[in-house]
Amino acid sequence: MKPSDARQGAGYWYPPPEEGTAGRPATGVDVLNALRAYRTVESGLRRSLSQRLNVNETDLAALRYLLAVWQQDQGASPKELALALGISSASTTLVIDRLERAGYIRRRRHPVDRRAVILEPGEKATEEFQAAFDIEKRGVLAAADRLTSEETETITRFLRSMEHAIIDAVGPPDRVPGS
Repeated sequence: MKPSDARQGAGYWYPPPEEGTAGRPATGVDVLNALRAYRTVESGLRRSLSQRLNVNETDLAALRYLLAVWQQDQGASPKELALALGISSASTTLVIDRLERAGYIRRRRHPVDRRAVILEPGEKATEEFQAAFDIEKRGVLAAADRLTSEETETITRFLRSMEHAIIDAVGPPDRVPGS
């Protein structure tokens, strides 16, 4: 394979930069490698948060979703949580049970439909996991805030283009965006 072929990136795993290319303009492969490096670090952060909060990654995803809902002063039903996580109602019940036992959430009867349940923050929710998520949020927001408006537009357009390329290739994700 010629170096120019490698830079085209024939798959997910792209080659590292060639030796002696310091000072050269960044390429699309450099962007994809940086994106992959970010995703690796972000996955490690999720694992670390899971361990620190003593929950598995599905439970952590549930907490992230619920925190986003609660920050908008909204409630979430178990069905909405199941849709956000892309899991069955039986699996969602197990997630809710674990999080409730751990003190992160509570079930409350819906004020209008007494048969329905609304999930709300438990005693540990506002203290422990919000503080844990804030660590990540502060650093990521600070990095995003340093971007110029042109950089923000370019990066957003690129990420949306990547999103659509994947959807075109394999179909829409099972999860609700933002979960």
